[in-house]
Amino acid sequence: MFSRLWLPIQEHIDSINGSMPGVHHYTSVEGARGILRSGRIWFTERAHLNDPTEISHGIQIAQSLLHESDKASGAARLAYIAKEVFRNFCFFSASFSFVGDDISQWTRYADGGRGVVLSFKATVFDHPKIFADRLIAGDPTAVACPISYDLERLRLIMSSIIRCWDGLNIEELSDHIFMIAGMFKADAWKEENEYRFFVHHRHSEISKNPHYKTRSQEGSVIPYLDLPIQGWHSPDDLPIYRVCVGPNAPRDLEARLADFMRVRKIWPHLGIGRSEIA
Repeated sequence: MFSRLWLPIQEHIDSINGSMPGVHHYTSVEGARGILRSGRIWFTERAHLNDPTEISHGIQIAQSLLHESDKASGAARLAYIAKEVFRNFCFFSASFSFVGDDISQWTRYADGGRGVVLSFKATVFDHPKIFADRLIAGDPTAVACPISYDLERLRLIMSSIIRCWDGLNIEELSDHIFMIAGMFKADAWKEENEYRFFVHHRHSEISKNPHYKTRSQEGSVIPYLDLPIQGWHSPDDLPIYRVCVGPNAPRDLEARLADFMRVRKIWPHLGIGRSEIA
């Protein structure tokens, strides 16, 4: 995907995508074993993430800005087409954090502190578009970047997108509004210091891909992408540099994970630590 409307988004990504040593993925013991066993990670459809209102909030901001720009008809069309986009497009993401030992995330995402954090090197996120194109046909959008929590900055970027818009192709505007809205969350989530890898594509295309799967959870059907981790089989540059069990994990979990990795020949020399949270 490329249009003039993408330029403000790319400028935002460039301004926040600095160097980083790596990021951390909080999960259950079962989830960690699944990742370590398969070398794959799940990208969940955005409607089932921890803050499903983030996109709808972004649409509301964009509508307000369109009214302020004397484009009231565009605001009405955006509200209508947004419903179509929700039906016709899938927005998947895998979430990580810049913080590797945070009690709130242990509690929320790692089985109440009984789970595991897997720490990934930055190279896992190199060239996301090239990575996605190798796996998914039809020119998917793929972006990896930190999440931002300044909604005033979101308004400024959306204003730039609207200024670039020709006033004609409302689907193009909606697509870009959805993308930038997904890169922002409310200030209440700021402590998570989240980093996301996004994959965005038409449902008609992605649903035919072998990596597209669904699972049942509490009566809901949740779509997700089951994608390989870049560099998983590299003998010289392992994608995971740290495995850490939670503050409430059983005392023998380190040993059990070490045995699990040794038996399956998964980097048996990689040490397993424990959270420093008392």
